[in-house]
Amino acid sequence: MVRMRIRISLFVTGLLIATGASLGYGQGVSVNESLKNGTDAIRSGHAQEAEGYFKAALQADPQNPQALMGLGVSELRLGKPEEALNLLQRAAAHDPAPGGAFLFLGIAYAQMHRVDDCVAALHREVELEPKDAEAYMWLGVVELQDGHPEKATEPLDRAAELAPDDLNILEYRGKAHSDVAFASYARMAVIDPNSWHVHRVQGQIYSLQNQHKEAIAEFQEAIKQMPNNSDLYEVLGEEYRKAGNMDLAQTTFKKELELSPNNPIAMFNLAKFDIETNRTEEGLELLKKVTATYANVPATYFYLGLGELEQGKTSDALVALEKARTLHPEPELAPRVEYELSRVYRKLGRIEDSNRAVQEYTRLRAENTKLNPDVLTAISEGFGSAKVPVPDSKGKN
Repeated sequence: MVRMRIRISLFVTGLLIATGASLGYGQGVSVNESLKNGTDAIRSGHAQEAEGYFKAALQADPQNPQALMGLGVSELRLGKPEEALNLLQRAAAHDPAPGGAFLFLGIAYAQMHRVDDCVAALHREVELEPKDAEAYMWLGVVELQDGHPEKATEPLDRAAELAPDDLNILEYRGKAHSDVAFASYARMAVIDPNSWHVHRVQGQIYSLQNQHKEAIAEFQEAIKQMPNNSDLYEVLGEEYRKAGNMDLAQTTFKKELELSPNNPIAMFNLAKFDIETNRTEEGLELLKKVTATYANVPATYFYLGLGELEQGKTSDALVALEKARTLHPEPELAPRVEYELSRVYRKLGRIEDSNRAVQEYTRLRAENTKLNPDVLTAISEGFGSAKVPVPDSKGKN
């Protein structure tokens, strides 16, 4: 069973608003006090205490939707989904239903393994509250639990758009996508275990786990079957580079460009490698061709700036690196841009600008430590063995 996580704040906020508006009817004061006390108890994690308060509110007003939902949530927290279900159904039947009623109703159905009813309730919740990340998350979680990760990816992607820093959502989203990916890989291995597609996937898995020798062998096998596929030379060249085989890397990147002579990505791959291995003139020539047709990529201007700086063209390097900065480079590249800018500013005597670039470099580096490479490596290794997954019964559809 999926670990229970109820976002009580959603319920509490709606309930506090409702209680503030309910002072004017019959026994409203006692109902209001019971709802407030129950809300405080839920917020404090005292579900049994909250249960008593909400029961008192219902005794005074048996059809109060907030009391129905409050007691339903309390019963959920106390592990009584059957009792919660009736209460939440009654709350959801009100027009208008209290905010979050269908979310909690869906959670109750999930606890009872009533998948179709759960999905229906959660879909109703997102119809009423299209920005409810929690409901989208639960839609994905339920599909994952029911063995349908392919149905889980869309709602979890939507949840991540709405709550990009929610660790629960990110965890479930990653699991859904990895399950779908590995199911696809397993099916590929059943259809044709020796196809170039399978060799490429196997190479990518080895690469994720820093097994570069094995990755190179797999990409080479793929190229034997598809010798004119430039994309395969790109990944092979990158593995040679990671393994320290610079001559083979350059030869492979040249082959990629030979097979795809007008492809700016192929030109950039070779140019980047040339700049990094002190073949500056060749790299700059290619990068200038790239910028003519591929003008808004910060990495292109970063390497153009590196090349110009290496050739002593400090002013030209400054133009290229400042262009890279204005294009908002990705987190891995941004600190490198600031570091090289600090060097260029210092060479030009612009000490204050250099110091500011150093400060920004330091800030970006600190920010990037949140993406701990050891943690990321552990996550990639946690996907399983360094083999394309194959089902137990080969050939089974």
